[in-house]
Amino acid sequence: MGIDKERNRIALERISFHLDEAMRFCNQLNLSGLGPLEQREWDDRMKVCKSAIEFTKDSLQKLRNILE
Repeated sequence: MGIDKERNRIALERISFHLDEAMRFCNQLNLSGLGPLEQREWDDRMKVCKSAIEFTKDSLQKLRNILE
């Protein structure tokens, strides 16, 4: 049983790491080369992506609490 908990913990840490990396890369994007309309559209899409990452991180934390 302890091995399964450890595997879950490691898997959850890896997922969390990659979600943090995805958010970091999203924040590095420079959309200034787009036209004003395209830039606004992609700003909105990136907000949705960032919200999805945050939602997933919150869900991951809830799962971590359940599995502990």
